Amino acid sequence: MIAAGGLRWLATVLFVLPGVFCAYRCVRPGPAAQRVGDLLHAVMCVAMVVMAWPVGMGLARWPQTVLFGLAALWFTGVAVTGASHAGPGGRRGAAYHAVMMAAMAWMVFVMPRAMGAPPTGGATRDMPGMPGMALPASAPGTGPPVDVTAVALGLLAVFLVAGLVFLARAIDDARASGPPLRALGRGADGLMALGMGLMLLAMA
Repeated sequence: MIAAGGLRWLATVLFVLPGVFCAYRCVRPGPAAQRVGDLLHAVMCVAMVVMAWPVGMGLARWPQTVLFGLAALWFTGVAVTGASHAGPGGRRGAAYHAVMMAAMAWMVFVMPRAMGAPPTGGATRDMPGMPGMALPASAPGTGPPVDVTAVALGLLAVFLVAGLVFLARAIDDARASGPPLRALGRGADGLMALGMGLMLLAMA
């Protein structure tokens, strides 16, 4: 969950736009693997929007962790088996998306630790304006564990670079009057990468 309201809305925009694009592309004719990949990205975008808001703290994390872990394995399989069905990015693109899905699974899994969730029986406090939804009553100045911060910052660097590269390529494609869907696809990848970076920054 992102504490600052403005950043929540920014994260929402960064995932809603590519999520809508992926949902549109997954119903278009094309290789089955690419359409499945777009469907997985659309689901990921929905999950990330929910994660950014307080309601996300009340959702079961294990089903999400398993789902995105399997998605990471699926993209890994696509990258290994061949570029012909891997979509516009080929093997490298599929490998990158495998990393993104694995990062998503990791984020869901460690979210309670990143938010400072106490052990069973630990003190909690009600969320403002949402009675019955508890947040940990952590000591002032405490933060996420060092290992969570280290992994989050490492992934943040990866997705920040990836986001800038995708957006730069999308701009180049648009200037060259290339296929609109290719430029939009790279733009969507860029927004998702920057959105992942924002969520990881909130966890660090």
